[in-house]
Amino acid sequence: MIMGYGQNLKNILDEKGMTVKELAKKAGIAPTTLYSIIQRDTAIRFDTALKISNILNIPINSICKDNPYAPGEALPKLPKDKERMMIGLQKKAYFSDRTLKIIEKFDYTDLPKVDQLIADFFVLNDTTRSDLFEYIKIMKKSHSDPERTKILGKIK
Repeated sequence: MIMGYGQNLKNILDEKGMTVKELAKKAGIAPTTLYSIIQRDTAIRFDTALKISNILNIPINSICKDNPYAPGEALPKLPKDKERMMIGLQKKAYFSDRTLKIIEKFDYTDLPKVDQLIADFFVLNDTTRSDLFEYIKIMKKSHSDPERTKILGKIK
């Protein structure tokens, strides 16, 4: 039987002598979310896996299949506990670095829709967010615009 990402996470926790509750507290993730991932042996959302991989100091691909970074590319490091007070500035830096460059590519008249999309995404529960990501991946396979894909590839 092939192990899934949830079981990989459980094995890594066992190897490191860490409990699910300890990881949940350090990562700022609900323990029920982690228990569910392990029990169901399911895939882990990239943002959640990034937090976990930074805390456990493990390769993200050991617990996540949806790594948008190229092999060997440096993953963003999450702030340590003492750096969390800077999170607002870090979010602004993240948006000014890549996301803002993407937003700038939208037509001005689309900005209210983009804003509404972000607001609507924010209020969704984690399961629905995950489902939405899966749906978008499916849609991208047959509905991506080659020109926009090329533009996105140039944005760093």
